[in-house]
Amino acid sequence: MVDKDFYNEASAAKLGWDASWFGLVEYDSRLVKKIRAFQKEIGLKADGMLGPVTFRRLVAHREAQEEYENNVTFEPGEKAILYKGKKYPIKWDKVIIPSDPNGLEHTSGFTPSKRKRNVSMFVTHWDVCLNSRTCYKILQKRGISIHFAIDNDGTIYQFLDMNDIGWHASSRTINKKAVGVEISNAYYPKYQNWYKKNGFGERPMITDASVHGKPMKPFMDFYDVQKEALKALMEAVHLALGIPLETPEEQTVSKEVRSGKFKGFVHHYHCIKSKIDCAGLDLKPILEEIKDEQ
Repeated sequence: MVDKDFYNEASAAKLGWDASWFGLVEYDSRLVKKIRAFQKEIGLKADGMLGPVTFRRLVAHREAQEEYENNVTFEPGEKAILYKGKKYPIKWDKVIIPSDPNGLEHTSGFTPSKRKRNVSMFVTHWDVCLNSRTCYKILQKRGISIHFAIDNDGTIYQFLDMNDIGWHASSRTINKKAVGVEISNAYYPKYQNWYKKNGFGERPMITDASVHGKPMKPFMDFYDVQKEALKALMEAVHLALGIPLETPEEQTVSKEVRSGKFKGFVHHYHCIKSKIDCAGLDLKPILEEIKDEQ
């Protein structure tokens, strides 16, 4: 019997592909399943072993996908976010997608999705970084991913097409159904001087927040411009994906969110008890504003 894991690892070394082409790291049974699914999709014998014939078809498929995904043109001043290679408008001037000159794109740490996936949740995070570019570098090093980031000046970066599955919500179940955003905020008050020295101004402070039933020590809040950018992004995602303008009542883990049944906008702390982001950020008023403006 052929050891398929060993075969694929040897094939990768010989032919020049790697497991990340399938959104994975290891050459194991999960990779075999993904190769088998790809072979079945293109009409080849689905044996889970990536030999020369499958490799040629895979390269052609990737090149076709790249051409499709990059075939997005914008009119002067037009701003949009991407979902399955198509653009969806956003009411915000500072948006940078991967193909822009200053764009950033995840190259690993996510699961590509060939079929249009049904996204039902939007998850917020704070990045505990000084800016979005540092956040991007850290995510890349850790082998995880996020769809969007909001920088200190309100610039929205899209790192990943919303149709691809990002690894950010501490749960495979949630990740499959969610898109996420990292909002830049180093969190700890000791970093206030950095923000002032770099021209962003002093951050507001949150002194009365609690999460998971426990009070929190004072921490830095988001800038108003970041909250406005978040509102614009939430509205654009709502209109593009049909995510309901709802959020859980709890300020702790939500059973509905954890099970993947919830449909709406959630914080990371709704997903898992070990996370506290984004405590102090009330999503209800933002969602009500979006509803009122529609």
